[in-house]
Amino acid sequence: MKEYRDVVFKQAGEYTLRMDIYVPEDTDEKPPLIMWIHGGGWLEGMRGYVLQDEQLKRAYAVADIEYRLSWQAPFPAQIVDCKDALAFLRENADTYGFDGSKICVSGDSAGGHLCALMGTSVGNSAWEKQGKDYSVQAVIDLYGPVTVGAGIHEGEPYSPQCAEAKLLDSPDSYGKSKMLGAMANPITYIDGTQPPFLICHGNEDPVVPYKQSILLRNALEAAGVPVYFYTAFGGGHGFTPASFAFVVGEFLDYYLKGEKVKPGRPVPERWSNPPALK
Repeated sequence: MKEYRDVVFKQAGEYTLRMDIYVPEDTDEKPPLIMWIHGGGWLEGMRGYVLQDEQLKRAYAVADIEYRLSWQAPFPAQIVDCKDALAFLRENADTYGFDGSKICVSGDSAGGHLCALMGTSVGNSAWEKQGKDYSVQAVIDLYGPVTVGAGIHEGEPYSPQCAEAKLLDSPDSYGKSKMLGAMANPITYIDGTQPPFLICHGNEDPVVPYKQSILLRNALEAAGVPVYFYTAFGGGHGFTPASFAFVVGEFLDYYLKGEKVKPGRPVPERWSNPPALK
């Protein structure tokens, strides 16, 4: 495997943003790429903990990126950085030896929110540079929140110290305005043109409620977007990569490699679609 460490993809004011790129060598063709976005409540976390490492063994390249955290810059700096990382990867695919036409974006928790936002907001000129390609071929969202502008825990008192308030730079309410809250919600942009989504979530998650992923699934499904939902029964916030690697593998193989087995085939103990919320 080839490893490219500390690759600089952007200078954002005083912050130099880097990524690590891993490319398997024992393949006949250039491998598809998974762009990984780490979690940490948008205010902590770093490169180095990639929940898609298992896919390296299955001939997928992985790019582990960083972005400005909320104490470094408020939203939308995070999504702009992620989109710039994607543009860099696509433009330099030949240099690093992966297939720039087959890219999946994936992330966990706060990173799940950002990857979902990347998948739904393609074409947002406020966050994208003219003439660059920000499309992705698939999205894998691991227990990411969506309603960050209104609070993700229903009925929970507002706290100016909560991660969402810090993300939106909102000391007095979850969002400075309804517009800012809507901008940060991936559901806002869903119009049926989105790429296929795989959503994985533990049904006992105390940090990001299970309902958050159901809301996203329902919106995608209503718009006719291919969406697959995997429930980690008894799972809390985060679960071991091995526990869902087979799910990710089926999804990626179908949509990025064109293999015949469609993800989500009826195996009740492995795939479970929760009921739609009223």
